[in-house]
Amino acid sequence: MMPRSLLLLITSFTLATASTPRGVSPEDAKLYPPSASQSFTCLTHSSIQIPFSRVNDDFCDCPDGSDEPGTSACAGLPHTNVSIPGFYCRNTGHTAAFLPLSRVNDGICDYDICCDGSDEYLGVGGVNCPSKCKEIGIAARKMAAERNARKGKGSKARDELIKKAAVLRKEIEDNVAVTRVKIQATEINVQKLQQKLKEIEEQERNRVAHEQKLESKASVVAKLAKARVEELKSYIEKLQNQRDNAEQRLEKTVAILSVLKMDYNPNFNDEGVKRAVRAWEEYQADPLTATERNKAEDRDLQATITADDIDWDDLAKEEEIPEFNQFTRYLPPSVRTWLDTKLQEFRQFLVANSLLAPKPVGNESAAVTAARATLSTAESELSSNKQHIETLEKDLSLQLGPEDVFRPLKGTCISREFGEYKYEVCFMDNAYQISRKDNSKTSLGSFERIEVVDDSSKNEAKGVFASSWEESHEEPLSGMSLKYENGQQCWNGPKRSVEVQLYCCAENEIRSVVEAEKCVYRFEVGTPAVCENGNEKAKVTAKDEL
Repeated sequence: MMPRSLLLLITSFTLATASTPRGVSPEDAKLYPPSASQSFTCLTHSSIQIPFSRVNDDFCDCPDGSDEPGTSACAGLPHTNVSIPGFYCRNTGHTAAFLPLSRVNDGICDYDICCDGSDEYLGVGGVNCPSKCKEIGIAARKMAAERNARKGKGSKARDELIKKAAVLRKEIEDNVAVTRVKIQATEINVQKLQQKLKEIEEQERNRVAHEQKLESKASVVAKLAKARVEELKSYIEKLQNQRDNAEQRLEKTVAILSVLKMDYNPNFNDEGVKRAVRAWEEYQADPLTATERNKAEDRDLQATITADDIDWDDLAKEEEIPEFNQFTRYLPPSVRTWLDTKLQEFRQFLVANSLLAPKPVGNESAAVTAARATLSTAESELSSNKQHIETLEKDLSLQLGPEDVFRPLKGTCISREFGEYKYEVCFMDNAYQISRKDNSKTSLGSFERIEVVDDSSKNEAKGVFASSWEESHEEPLSGMSLKYENGQQCWNGPKRSVEVQLYCCAENEIRSVVEAEKCVYRFEVGTPAVCENGNEKAKVTAKDEL
């Protein structure tokens, strides 16, 4: 037996339906109650009232079109002025929907929105639109089930991405913490090594200042003379080699011209050959060409080059200045020793206070070299660690979507061929157009940012009147997109760029590629990163059921 409360509810609903004007939804029925005076007030123009009998009389009385929900009389009003969503189709067995007023009684069965055929109640032109909501509803529910299954897979894949993103972020954060400790330890080590290098350099300066003695002028002159003699020997040896090479080339030339003189035909009228022969004969007749090298002089020159009979060290020991010019020679030994000590101490003081540079002793000592190398290694390690932590922190600061969902996808590339090109997009990296002829790549841009549009503009193209039947054929866009900019310069145009519009899909894929403007591309890309997660979907489903 049917409960009394349910019976009352059905009865009141039936009565409300019977009194509701055609084209008005049950939710909007309360806006059309017949008043005691049997008048109707325009919905957005409360100052205008008309008799209720003029509702749906096929004449547009209200400026907002609210008096003609079941006819096309107000279809010509500007869209911004109309206050009703359209003609309500109940579509029993399928999903209710609103049809644009201009398509009411136009002689066409609009089964894509109004599957029950209620929009053609006048039968204009003899059209008959029986209800097809049963079979359309079955097909739509099948498609919806398939799409929900795909969404379910996409939601699970998204949950996995979020888990991976959390693990990757934790690994980077741990790496940052470890690197920060390394930097602190390395900074302390660098400070210690810098201090150690200073101490070793100080010790070396003191040793040099204490041990280094002034060289005599004779020693300096001897070193300069030795260097100059060695330089002259090198030049003479070089000139000898050049002379020998020239003589060898001359001998070859003489042999060639001798053969030419002997073998040429004087009766053959070749002026070039004749001039060469005459020049050769004049050369042979010149007495200067018969001069031979003096072998004795060559031997003496060679002996001079190879001789090493100068004792440069002995020359350096010779005193250049007479003894009477050396003041300290006339001092008592004890005074001379005291004076030398004080001079060395004074020089050491000047060197220690950077007032006098230490005298060079050739290459720096092994101790200083080793200390400097150790410090350089530590400083390089410190610089490397600082660069590493900067890279890690920059990575952590990247905007990679809700819950870092795009982090596991960063660098993942997908591609698809369209016409003569293959298009490739790498998440959070680069996008390319690749020629299928020669495999050449054209940069379409590098990833710059994520953009999200609100729900009102996300489905702007679908409008108010789109039905779930139409939507089931293709997954709608999520409203989230990836911006790629600063690609290769387009000839006589802007730099190439891509807007990657995303939709929910269990696997990453490219659905379409469009060049919306010159060198401005739009990709539609499927990815689980924009699918709803299971918990959110469950909440929405429960809310709808309530």
